[in-house]
Order: sequence, then C-alpha cells, then structure tokens
Amino acid sequence: MRIDRSYLLLLLLPTCNANYFGSETLSNGVLVPKVEGEDVVSWCTTSVLEQKKCLKLSQTAMQDKGLFGRDYIDIQCKQAFDTEECMTWVDRGEASLLALDAGEVYVAGRFHSLVPIIQELYGRGEPYQYAVAVVKKGGLPAVQAGSGLHGLRGARACFPGVGALAGWVMPIHVLMREGGLKVTDCNNHVKSAIQYFGESCAPNSLKDMYNPIGDNPDQLCKLCAGGAGVRCTLADPHAGYEGALKCLLADGGGEIAFVRDTTIQHTLMSQRILGGVSEDRFELVCRDGSRMPVQEWERCNWGRVPADAVVTSSAATVKQRKKYQNLLLKFLELYGEPNPLNKISNRTLDFQARDPYGNLVTSTTPPSQRYYDPYRPDQTVDNSRQFDNKQEGLSPFKARLDPSGRPIELPFQLFKSGDTTDLLLQDATINFRVIKEDQQAANHLLNNEFVGDQAEKAVMGIRDCPVKRATLCVTSEPEMDKCVKMRVAMKAAFLSPTLVCWRAHSARHCERAIAEGTSDFAIFDAADMLHAAYRHRLVPFMQEVYSSGNNWYYAVAVAKEQDPDTDLTYLRGKNTCHTGIGMAAGWIYPLAYLISNGWIR
Repeated sequence: MRIDRSYLLLLLLPTCNANYFGSETLSNGVLVPKVEGEDVVSWCTTSVLEQKKCLKLSQTAMQDKGLFGRDYIDIQCKQAFDTEECMTWVDRGEASLLALDAGEVYVAGRFHSLVPIIQELYGRGEPYQYAVAVVKKGGLPAVQAGSGLHGLRGARACFPGVGALAGWVMPIHVLMREGGLKVTDCNNHVKSAIQYFGESCAPNSLKDMYNPIGDNPDQLCKLCAGGAGVRCTLADPHAGYEGALKCLLADGGGEIAFVRDTTIQHTLMSQRILGGVSEDRFELVCRDGSRMPVQEWERCNWGRVPADAVVTSSAATVKQRKKYQNLLLKFLELYGEPNPLNKISNRTLDFQARDPYGNLVTSTTPPSQRYYDPYRPDQTVDNSRQFDNKQEGLSPFKARLDPSGRPIELPFQLFKSGDTTDLLLQDATINFRVIKEDQQAANHLLNNEFVGDQAEKAVMGIRDCPVKRATLCVTSEPEMDKCVKMRVAMKAAFLSPTLVCWRAHSARHCERAIAEGTSDFAIFDAADMLHAAYRHRLVPFMQEVYSSGNNWYYAVAVAKEQDPDTDLTYLRGKNTCHTGIGMAAGWIYPLAYLISNGWIR
C-alpha cells in the first residue's frame, strides 16, 4: 500500500504544477511553455484598472470553462504602457488581442500589420457612433449660430488623443474644411492644430509618430494633468474620451471637448463618473455654430464614425482568427448583459436624410435640391437605406436563471467598468459584428455601407497637402538614381507632396528651369546660390546642417605628403584640381584668397 500511495502522489504532482504555472502545459510529464494563439490568448491592456478587469474575465472564464465547450481557450492579460506598445506586442506575437478606436485601427494596420476581426455594435445594432463637440453651457461665445466654426480659433481644446477618430481626426478634418484651420506642415497635422488652437490637451502630440522631426511645441500638452513620464501620453489623466471631459471640467481647463456620443451616455449622463455633474451644464456645438442639448447628438454632430474593433496580427491563420471570434462571441453570450446606461437611438430619425446641420430633408425633396455632400459620388445625400444587419441588433446575452426562474447575478459583466468607462471594450456595446475574412482590413472598417466613405476621407484628408507635387532638379545620373529612390521611399511613407525628379545638365540649367517654372527647387553650392539670386531672383529656403552641428564648412587645399615643393605662396606652373568653375570652396574661395594676397593677378 505504501508503494501505491507514492505512485499516486507522483501522478498528482505534475497535474497540480500544470494548473499552478498557467503559462505551461504538461507533455509526457514535462512542463512546456504554452504557445500564444494556440494554447493561450493574451489580451493587451493599457491601465491598472483594465488589467484588473481582464484578470477577472480570465478567472471567471476558467471557472465557467464547461459553458464554453470547444470554444474555450486560456486567457492571459498583459499590461502595456499605451496602445502603441500593445500594437507592437501583437505585431511581434507577444499578445493576440487588442480593442482599438477606429482611427487607431488605421494606425495599427498601416504601421503594425494588424487586422480587425470583431466590431462592436451599439444602440439597436449600429456599427457606428457620432463625433460630437461638448462645451459648458454659454461657453465659447465667439461661436454662434450661422457664423460657422471660425470662432474656435484660439480656443482651449480637450482631445482624447492624437489619432482618435471621433476625438481628433473628424474634428481636425471638419475644421480644415469649414473652420479656417490651415495646413502649415503637410506631413505633421499636429503643427497645423498648434497654429489654430490655444493651450490644449492632445495626448500623443509629442510622440515620434506625430512629431517626426522632434520640433513640435508643447502647446497641445499645456492642459494635460499627468506627472513626469505620463504627461501628454495616453496614460495621462486627461487622455481618452472620459479624460477629455475631465479636461473640460478642470479649473482653468479646456473650453471645448471632442468626444463621441457614447461618452456622453456613459460618462456625462451617468452623473457618477464625473462626480455627479449634471448634463444640464453642458451643450453640443453643431457644425453651423448653433447649440443643442447634449442628448441631441443625432441632430448635432460632426460626423458618423465606425465603431471600435478588436484586432489581431495579420500573421494569425484563418483558423486562429476564427477561434478568437468564437471566444469573443462566447464572452458576449455569457457575460455581455447590456449596460443600463445605454440610450437607444431613434432609428426613424437616424435614417432620414438631413442637411449638414441636422435639419430633416423629406423624401419628397427633389434630389437636385438636397444639400451638397462631397463625400458621396452622386453629390446628394440619401440616408433612407435601412440597416441591413438587423439580426445583429438584438443582444445574444442569455441571462442565467435559478431553478425558480429568477435571474442569477453574473460573476462578471463585460460591459461595465465600475467607476470608470470602456475598459477592454466600450460599455455601450450590445453585440459584435463578425468581420469576414475578405473584409479584415482598416480600409473596409473606414469605408463601408454603414458609414459611407466620410471616415476614410477624414483619415486621408488631415494628411492631404495643398501642394500636390514638388519637382527636384538634379544634374547627373547618380543624382537622378538617388532622387528616384528617395521618391519611392517618400511615397511608401505617405509623405507629401509627391516628389518628381527632373534632369538638367548643369546648375545654371537648374537655375533657369526653376525661374521658368519647369522645376521647383534644387540643391545649390553657395556660389551657385548667389548667382541664382542675382540672375534669376531665386531665394534660399533651407540649408544643410552637417555632423558637426554647423551649417558651414571649410575650404581647404590638399597636396600629396611626398611633394615638399608645393606651397600656397607660389603656385605658378602647378597642376591644380578644382571642384568646378564658379563653385565656392573649389574655385571662388581659393582665387579670392590668392588674389587678395597678391600671389596671382
């Protein structure tokens, strides 16, 4: 019997260890690491509260493992500093899932090759939200009905973060088109916003992605509230959609906050998240400058934006993506009770055609008299098409009942976030839309039958450049080859304007080409620049800076070490080599030096 008990212990111990370690599995009595995406799925979180909620989900799912059936997979939670670090982890295969704002989905796809697999649905099943602008009642008196949005110039603004679709991309694009916001840097729309707004809070405005050459002023960080290391990042207390409203409420804070309608529902109208502040203290600013109550987001908004989505790596196989989708749908079924703060949208109103300022256009209005909409190919608006995904409008959540038929309290609620909002997923979510394999791309999320193409045009529009092309004049084949390679690299990086390479036979030829409008710019030696200025009235607009940190260099004379007879004081009859007649360091400076010293005449 003693031998049998020992044998039993040997069988039990590995099993206990396998359960204990969690990130390992038992194979032939040996613990081996679990494979990300196969044995375990890691959800990337970006805050302590989100990590806590994720761990609660993981624990609850493990306890309810029998309810998942074949859809169960172990869940791990990995906390990153911000969403960009999460994108990097998912790209590297160190995590599998991450929920993102639709604007962030574009960034994730463009720079990290991530793809959306599940999209949130709100209200009665809409895969979209509204971008809205919130002000304190009576605030910003310079913005009045009929005067448009030009009065926003110089306003203190609160943004959830640079790149957020409803809170940054849509308002910046609208202001570029309708509010007088001018493009000051084609490749850095943050600089354009800096020239337009006063002191503001726009988290990530100093991040490398939005500050490519590191010279952004900190003007869009002045109203942020974080300390060292987190100020003006996505970890800032004023970051995110909830944070934008906190920025608006802060003493000496912003005058306007750009958020989405669900932010109003779950943050402002809850009267709990912001310390009991009533929504009656606030109002919406419409695109014509008029004001409406905060509940009127369907009539007073800055555009319709796609719902958030869950993304994964494009390297995930079709089988893995399907596994992730099934897991998320099971979460929805078991823990996805709709949040009681959800406000059901007015479906009839929502699908009636309206002018840009929310006024209804009746179906009897002739198409020729409907308002102009540059986002639509037919240039007239017809929003009468009904939502063709109605089966997804009902929540698939199944309440748990005791033997007497009474509901049992859920061990975990997917769409509640305690004293904050939108942890892991948006609290306003009622269902998911499974994205088909051939539609798993950011461009489909931004441009589809539910939102039209306005979101995609906004994403591209804030990067649009009023100067469409710039022609560089070069004077040799090697320069031409390098110019063409630079053109390809700039196009791949979406840098504007488009570079065009034009071949000339000399610097003088380039001068004439620029003067005649055939070319736009060229790289000139200092002497050539002087000649171009006097002869063709060309002006310098940029100067090279070298590794020494200086924008100048020395003109030097070089001789062979074994030649003891060569001396600058006597060069008669010597063989000399010059960079070119008329060039500064190789011709002008040497001759000027020799003539001024009387060594040549």
